Amino acid sequence: MLLARFADVTGGAIRLGGVDLRDLDRDDLYRHVGFLLQDVVLLRRSIRDNIALAVPEASEEAVRAAARAAAVDDRIRALPRGYDSVVGEDAHLSGGQAQRVAIARTLLAGTPIVLLDEATAFADPDSEAAIQDALAELAADRTLLVIAHRLYTVTETDQILVLDDGRLLEHGRHDELLAAGGRYARLWQAQQAQQGGRA
Repeated sequence: MLLARFADVTGGAIRLGGVDLRDLDRDDLYRHVGFLLQDVVLLRRSIRDNIALAVPEASEEAVRAAARAAAVDDRIRALPRGYDSVVGEDAHLSGGQAQRVAIARTLLAGTPIVLLDEATAFADPDSEAAIQDALAELAADRTLLVIAHRLYTVTETDQILVLDDGRLLEHGRHDELLAAGGRYARLWQAQQAQQGGRA
């Protein structure tokens, strides 16, 4: 994940606002780029603290507004101590619920760019629908970079890049790639067959 600077490019450059990422300190980078990874990490702290991790001075209303936008406020309020419930103690969340807490955290952080890496990978179908709704809220006025193997999760994106072993094979919108009949179209057809035509 070059954008996150887990590694740096060995040739060329990745620029953010014209500045090479290698010239930004990590704090500056993370004020501009947020990350939602498939393996959600929640700290053994209150749900409120987990949501406000990037913005510890956030007001109670801002934290709750982010949770409502991420479709997880009802679940949090149902916990024994609501937003004061501690992860791993009296806050036991499903994978989909934990992902929505992470989405609330990202919403509150307000970074203009968000990288999503298989954000619905471990969600059951009901949670996945709620996560997709929360992601739609997250997408407003932001640039989202989505890494996905479940192609139905990217059908509405502005640009799809099909990569194979680090090489760009195709790019375009969903309908254009289907019409082209290439690798994307074959993957789409295979996934549709496996899922019984799910859209």
